[in-house]
Amino acid sequence: MQEPLIGIIDTGVNAWHSHVRGRVDGCRIHTDQGGAVLEDGEFGDTLGHGTAVAGVLREALPLAGLFVVKVFDNERNTYPSLVARAILRSCAAGCDFINLSLALPPGYGADLVLDACETALDSGVVLVAAGHPQHADLLPASLPGVHGVIADDTLGPQEVRLDGTGPYPCRAHGKSRPLPGVPAAFNLSGHSLACARVTAYLAKEKQSGKKGSGRIA
Repeated sequence: MQEPLIGIIDTGVNAWHSHVRGRVDGCRIHTDQGGAVLEDGEFGDTLGHGTAVAGVLREALPLAGLFVVKVFDNERNTYPSLVARAILRSCAAGCDFINLSLALPPGYGADLVLDACETALDSGVVLVAAGHPQHADLLPASLPGVHGVIADDTLGPQEVRLDGTGPYPCRAHGKSRPLPGVPAAFNLSGHSLACARVTAYLAKEKQSGKKGSGRIA
């Protein structure tokens, strides 16, 4: 298999960060003051979250392409309509995998996310999303066919489990890559980073021809 194209739906990515450099492209999906959904090429990261996610993916898949869809601007709030549009946009870009290190509560707009995920899965795209052990119904991680992930720091940095119980059966280490001069306690960690590790694991498994990628029930 050729090197995969990984979609990253997040806060954007700093493509020139030392942990990220390589094949990076993408867009921003946002709304104007009237609520219209717009797209442009400004996918730079002002929050650092998406860059940390991209760093984990790049460490495991140094030659992979990254297609970034920025759905957050200056705060970690977004809308189901933007996430749904981002999933479809990632599919249109030819992504093999889509990493969603984010979680939406059920309710208004959930149908849009469900429809977008079904379209992606029907197209053969592998979806991986972050969950939370105290919330069993987060979207899109709890949806059928999506690999829902929670962090388990009893696992080593390279360990991944896909056979856990509950609505989010995938487990991985939740720490980000170390940054020189930054204490670990001040670096990002949690289910988002575990999600990226599962995405990387599944992509590597698919490259090697092993089982472990594709849909799960």
